[in-house]
Amino acid sequence: MATYQLPIIGWQAKPDTSGECFPEPFAILATNDAWDPLVFRFGISNAAQPTVRHGFYGIFTVPQNYTSAAIVMPMWTASLTSGNVVWDFDYRTVTGDDTTSLDQAGTEAATTVTDAAPSAAFERNTPSITQTDGNFAAGETVEYFFARDGADAADTMAGAALLFELVFQYTGT
Repeated sequence: MATYQLPIIGWQAKPDTSGECFPEPFAILATNDAWDPLVFRFGISNAAQPTVRHGFYGIFTVPQNYTSAAIVMPMWTASLTSGNVVWDFDYRTVTGDDTTSLDQAGTEAATTVTDAAPSAAFERNTPSITQTDGNFAAGETVEYFFARDGADAADTMAGAALLFELVFQYTGT
């Protein structure tokens, strides 16, 4: 068995309607302009803590070699160095061929992690959000909503969080 990582932000990632989550160039908040990928910004202000749950929708396919140990890892940073961010990963899995609707209500599971702000501006943070292994099977479609929960009292970082990657980590053959 080996551990694998699959980036899961695809072309179909779509921000919610809150106005608090959107893609933007990293250079807008970064101090060096050498590297300027698009990042997802969570929190419109860099001087105030968001007060709403906000995020984006996405979809991915569970790899054919998946066996267990499902984890979702947000790779994020901020210019701020104090407070916590609450990350939520809500999802529903869909399987089969002409047997299960992709247009379902509700979630199969809602998972979360609270992570401290970086210890220095723009250091990479990679918390783990453990998933229920039995909810995933090789070849399934996963519809998800990834959010920063500014409405959660544990989210205390007074400014924007920048998401560089969202990774599905798993054990496989």
